[in-house]
Amino acid sequence: MAAIVPVPARFAERPAAALAAVAGLSPLQRVVRSLAETAYVVVAVAEQLREPVRRALAGQEFSAVRIAVADPPGERAQCIAAGLRDLAGRPHVVLHDIEWPLVGADVLDRIVATLRDGAVAVMPARPVTDSVKAVSTEGVVTATLDRSQLRTVQYPRGFTADVLASLVAHSDSAPFDELEAALSAGTAVTVIDGDDDALSVELPRDTDYLAALIEGRQDLIAD
Repeated sequence: MAAIVPVPARFAERPAAALAAVAGLSPLQRVVRSLAETAYVVVAVAEQLREPVRRALAGQEFSAVRIAVADPPGERAQCIAAGLRDLAGRPHVVLHDIEWPLVGADVLDRIVATLRDGAVAVMPARPVTDSVKAVSTEGVVTATLDRSQLRTVQYPRGFTADVLASLVAHSDSAPFDELEAALSAGTAVTVIDGDDDALSVELPRDTDYLAALIEGRQDLIAD
C-alpha cells in the first residue's frame, strides 16, 4: 500500500499547524509515523515548504518515506498530482490530511481491505449523534432532520490510483476536495466505519485538546 500526505502552500502562512510539536510530535511527524507502519509514504509539498518539511522528517528513522515537490502554485491538487507521479505503478493510494493528526491502524486496515475487494474510493465515517435542525434564513428552527442517514466523514481516504489521478486532472481552480470531486464525477464512494477519536484540529488553537486526546489514547494502550 502507498500513501500520499499533501502539505500544500497554504501551510506556509501558518507552519505551526503542520510542524509544531504536540505531545512530542508534530502533526506531520505523527501522521507519517502512523502511515509508514503499513504503507510506503510520499509527503507531497509545495516548493516553499520543502526544507521545513525535510528538517521535520530528518532523524525520524522512516525507512519508506519520500518527499515530492508539487508544481506551482503548490496547492492540494498539485501536491496530490506530485505524489501520484512518485507512486506511478502502484494501484491503490491512501490519501491523508495533516489537519487530522490521529490515524487508527484498524481504519487503515479496513481501507486497504475494501480497496482490494474492488472499491474505487473509500471513505471512513461515523454516525451523526447530535440532534440536527433545519433553520430558516430568519434564524427560526423549522424541522428536526432524520440523522439516521447522516454521517461525518473522516481521513484517511482510499482510492485506486487511476481514479484519484482522474479526479485531480479534472479539478478546476477552486480548492481541491477529493470527496466533492468524486461525487461530481459520479464515482462510487464506499463508506466504512471510522475512528471515534479521529477529528480535524486547528493548531495552535486546539493544542491542549489534541494533547489531552493523545494522552488518553496512550493510557488506553498501556492498560
